[in-house]
Amino acid sequence: MEKVDILKLGKRITKMFSTKGYLKNSPDINKPQNIIPGNKITMKGVNFKVLGTDDRGYTKVMYPGHDYTFPGARYVVEKPV
Repeated sequence: MEKVDILKLGKRITKMFSTKGYLKNSPDINKPQNIIPGNKITMKGVNFKVLGTDDRGYTKVMYPGHDYTFPGARYVVEKPV
């Protein structure tokens, strides 16, 4: 069995997440998708619609200028619409 360094794995997983998503000044604005930790998404500062799907499969289209909650989600995958 291959030995896995948990600390390195944790850092790698953390790098997969975006804290700014598709906000105007985000370094991740041009990515085809972003993974946002947690269950609260703000679309204030985002100029286009985004499709959000949480880790439980719940999906909704999110519109600029609004806040959204995905009850019970650990993360939300965002994709531009």
